[in-house]
Amino acid sequence: MGFEITDGTGKGNSVGVTSNNRILTSTIAESQFQYAAEEGDAYFFGTPIITASGTTETGLIIVTNNEDEPIVVGNFFFIAEEAASGSPSMFRANWYKNPTAINNGTSFLPLNQNFGSSKTLDVTAEYGSTSTTAPTGGDGLVATLSFPVGQFTDFDANLVLEKGSSVGVSVTPPAGNTNMPVQVGFRTIKYEELD
Repeated sequence: MGFEITDGTGKGNSVGVTSNNRILTSTIAESQFQYAAEEGDAYFFGTPIITASGTTETGLIIVTNNEDEPIVVGNFFFIAEEAASGSPSMFRANWYKNPTAINNGTSFLPLNQNFGSSKTLDVTAEYGSTSTTAPTGGDGLVATLSFPVGQFTDFDANLVLEKGSSVGVSVTPPAGNTNMPVQVGFRTIKYEELD
């Protein structure tokens, strides 16, 4: 004789079983980023439009994680407008590991992606300006990628910032550039083990 699995909430429902002896279940699949947003633990970081002048490197953003839990950077996006006299029509984006500062930075708070949540993220975040140079300190430049000017570029990163670690991003305009308006942004979640 078999046994019956019944609803523990007292509604009297029983578990269904298929002809292959599998329990019938119902699931809803969602990404960890979607779940974090619903819980108020997903945040957006973005700079205003910053004009990178000449062909020198301009620091755009630096973020340091002060949370006890890691934060995960899910993606980066860049948009750079056409630069006067720029050639080729590509700019370089540079990533710095654990930088400690950018000059002439402006502090800002990330945007909680759940507009009904009052949670905040304990980070130190600054965006640069036209006069901001490359991030300094830490482990220095760790990656450089080239992207087309005049196009929106978005790509997955899955970069993990443990407590006390940081990331900095800068750009270098194309040769012959006189000025290039540029913006960078990224999504993050505060990572917590699910029960």
